[in-house]
Amino acid sequence: MKSDLPSVVEFQRRKRVFALRGLLPMFAIIIAGCLLMSWAVPAHNNRYIVLANLLIFVSGMVFVITAKKYYRCPVCEKVVVPTKDDGTPSEISFGIAYKPKECPYCKAVLG
Repeated sequence: MKSDLPSVVEFQRRKRVFALRGLLPMFAIIIAGCLLMSWAVPAHNNRYIVLANLLIFVSGMVFVITAKKYYRCPVCEKVVVPTKDDGTPSEISFGIAYKPKECPYCKAVLG
């Protein structure tokens, strides 16, 4: 059952924007990097290998920048991160919560 709370609707909108502006370009950059690697390895051309690694690094930066900009709680404006077993936000987080039910900081309903 979908909720019509304003925070849920806004968070779903932000997730769609994040997918369009963050994840799709990231995957396109990774595919371009992999293609460059496939061309570079048989020819042993170091320029292409360096360029491919640079593209893969840029794809990670695209993910981080767009996540910090769009994947936020609409109530407290903090990035929604994975939680520990007790429900508190993880201090060391290497990602975002995929399908959060609530914000780990302000406990607003998100899904």
